[in-house]
Amino acid sequence: MVAKFVKSVTSVIDLPFDEKPHVAIVGRSNVGKSSLINHLTQQKGLARVSASPGRTQTVNLFEIDRAYYLVDLPGYGYARKSQKTRVDFAEMVRSYVRKTKQLRRVLLMIDARLGPTDLDRDMLLFLKTHHVPFTIVANKVDKLSSQQLATLVGGLATTYPSVPVVAHSVDSAKDRRGVWDAISAAALSPAA
Repeated sequence: MVAKFVKSVTSVIDLPFDEKPHVAIVGRSNVGKSSLINHLTQQKGLARVSASPGRTQTVNLFEIDRAYYLVDLPGYGYARKSQKTRVDFAEMVRSYVRKTKQLRRVLLMIDARLGPTDLDRDMLLFLKTHHVPFTIVANKVDKLSSQQLATLVGGLATTYPSVPVVAHSVDSAKDRRGVWDAISAAALSPAA
């Protein structure tokens, strides 16, 4: 696999002007979106990872095998950002999701230890309202017992019966394959 950073943008008008499909990753600040990209591509420094939340402040595009883009969207919910900055980030994400014709799927990352937060549920509702296909990626599952993971996945399946759920840990090659399966199916699917 060949993965490379392409560009960072703050507006959909600055996105690459091509027909390559997009698979976007969205989630709470510090949920591990950048770490997921590095784990998937097996390139430790491809996406910048920080110990402090709220570092992703742009729409970041990574080209995969010259065929499609993985898109890292700004995180939501980081309290230390100003209210205006949080609103701007939220609008950047919503604008991207509403206006990007090449978007095939959103990977909505949640922290497996917390389950969906109110902000995650707001994003789930937004995606459903706008008929955007999405997959829930339960991240950091290595922090859960097998019983806790089963309870989480069962609860998500009950609450969101038509939404695929993928468990992920940066410590597992198997989990990496599960996320890649969701991405590949989306990137290869025709536009709706």
